[in-house]
Amino acid sequence: MRLMRVLIWILGATSLINGIAMFFAPSIWFFRLVPGVPETGPFNAHLVADSGTFFIAVGIGLLIAGSDPARHVAVVIVAAIANLMHSILHLYSHAAGLLSLEHLGTEIAGIYLPTIALIAMAIILMRQGSRREVEVQTRAA
Repeated sequence: MRLMRVLIWILGATSLINGIAMFFAPSIWFFRLVPGVPETGPFNAHLVADSGTFFIAVGIGLLIAGSDPARHVAVVIVAAIANLMHSILHLYSHAAGLLSLEHLGTEIAGIYLPTIALIAMAIILMRQGSRREVEVQTRAA
């Protein structure tokens, strides 16, 4: 559980920092911080800042969840879903020829691995919660 807490905190901090950069410095984020972003289309400061608000919210949620993941399993599930949707968008964009594979390493490290980690942790936490419910019901009977 300690490893899970640390991983959730790392993913939360990364998301929060990314979101803050997107919100407060959208052009720097778009053109300099994340390789490959300019190939996704023309720069739109409002859209980048809007997206940053979601990264900020997910990051804060994960930082809170890291203190007690079992208690905040819903936050981990929401973060996993948000990251999964982000991953699906990138996979679709590659399949449709909208993105090159030039920055695939960045995507693997920054999008796909965090998504897999969050999904795995959400599943583990849900299973642990189910076991606890069965134990409580067994004790009550």
